[in-house]
Amino acid sequence: MGRSRPLAPLRASFFGAVVTLTDLLPPRLRYGYVHRMTRAVFSRALPVVPRAVTRQPESVEARRAEAPDICCAILADHLDVGGIGTVVEMLAANFEAEGVRPVVICHGDGLRAQKLRQLGVDVRAVSDGVSAQSALASCGADVAQVHSAPEYLEKAAMASKLPLITVMHNTEIHYTARKWAAYRALLDHSIAGVAVSETVREYHARHVSPTTAQRMSVVPNGTPALSPPTTQERNAARAAVSKAAGSDLSTAVLFICLARYDSQKNVAGTTTTFTRAASRRDDIHLIFAGDPSDWAELRRAQALRDLTAGPHRIHYLGNSDAQTLLTAGDVFVLNSFFEGWPVAATEALAAGLPLVISEVGGAKELVARDPEFSVMVANPAGDAAGISDRAVRLARRRIRNQSGADVLEAALLSIAARTKSMPHPRSSSGAAAGISAMVHAHAQVLRDAVQTQASESSSPGLP
Repeated sequence: MGRSRPLAPLRASFFGAVVTLTDLLPPRLRYGYVHRMTRAVFSRALPVVPRAVTRQPESVEARRAEAPDICCAILADHLDVGGIGTVVEMLAANFEAEGVRPVVICHGDGLRAQKLRQLGVDVRAVSDGVSAQSALASCGADVAQVHSAPEYLEKAAMASKLPLITVMHNTEIHYTARKWAAYRALLDHSIAGVAVSETVREYHARHVSPTTAQRMSVVPNGTPALSPPTTQERNAARAAVSKAAGSDLSTAVLFICLARYDSQKNVAGTTTTFTRAASRRDDIHLIFAGDPSDWAELRRAQALRDLTAGPHRIHYLGNSDAQTLLTAGDVFVLNSFFEGWPVAATEALAAGLPLVISEVGGAKELVARDPEFSVMVANPAGDAAGISDRAVRLARRRIRNQSGADVLEAALLSIAARTKSMPHPRSSSGAAAGISAMVHAHAQVLRDAVQTQASESSSPGLP
């Protein structure tokens, strides 16, 4: 075992104070200004894991042989941020199998937009209301699907008179009263709303009228199942992760967490609990990998890790190849305060990893797909469907003694012990609902919306 680092207590106190003071500010100041400042002051280069393996995903069954007969405009924010971009990519890349021609209209350009264009998808980058209206008017859409788009895109969609589908991806704890009013207006203009989990549907239903709530349905996020890794692929993945982590992980029980370093993901709280578990087992390691949207959160987590006698057991990496990390890993852990439906956890299950996941949107459904090995623990901030910004702030203040930390520690130790007896590599068959079901369900909602609007427009007495 190593020794704790001398300045770790001071660093933990300092970054804890920064996080606490930041949490007292309104969300628009936190995300619009403070996080930019902390990135400029506290950022450091993080090691990354490059792609070392390529496992083949399942293919989407082509349910329709004929050419697309409806066009859907998919409206979204920047596609390279968070799991929403992943969902948009899956839908846009596979809608034509359901007879739907997609046109993606998103805020700004980026790597995912370029990738979709290479697949033949029409992607149009916009930056304001004028460019959004122009893109919508010229794309030939029959229906529009809104995925947490900027407000100017939402307004353009409402002005377009297209039938709208609003997709709800998260429990939006940072929405102000003004933002909820704007969102209710969007939902009122929508023929239907689609929530990615029952928790998200229930959360939004509390903020809208009963009539609007009745138009909400649930379509769970899916992801392609991956073929089981070969021994050679697993060894290559382990070697790549070991190199990035600077530690020999060839025989470790390896926990993986793919998530942004952000207050939502509770990286510091997970770090604290894992250090306690690691003090009782000397073969477990935890890999975090993601984009540091909140550098104070990351630096606080590093300092809390360094307070322990074994700081080499937890590793913080930057954006890395997910498939390589999941191939190397034994267990996926996500102890978030809130999620809509965690895409990374879905990908982990599809790659054959069991889950240790807090009670957030989608957690019950995901664990139900793998009840023999996966486990759900209590949300560290309270009721998932009633989560609030205040509840998250309080949970972040009691970082060393969060609610349910003992249960999480026990779950980590239990699944680490069971890992040795698990079949490996595990097959994802039956553990993860594939992408086909998600694409088909979304396409059906789109067709119903087009038919509903056509029926209402032809009804007698309408102006």
